[in-house]
Amino acid sequence: MSVIKDAVDTMREVLKLVDDVKRSTDAIDALTVEVRDIDRRLSRLEGKLDAVMAFGGRVVSHVEPPALTPPDNEG
Repeated sequence: MSVIKDAVDTMREVLKLVDDVKRSTDAIDALTVEVRDIDRRLSRLEGKLDAVMAFGGRVVSHVEPPALTPPDNEG
């Protein structure tokens, strides 16, 4: 009887390990998606930084910056 009990215990342990591997695989798949998203975002930021560096750090804008002092209202 001890041999059968050992076999059943071993099978239970194998099933637990298989479940652990499946859960780990699912977690790795989710992390892979997140890493790809972060990599895409980082690539876009690198491109923007390269563009800024190509312009010598100058900000290119077609919008007039707001005045630093309020206009005179003396009329």
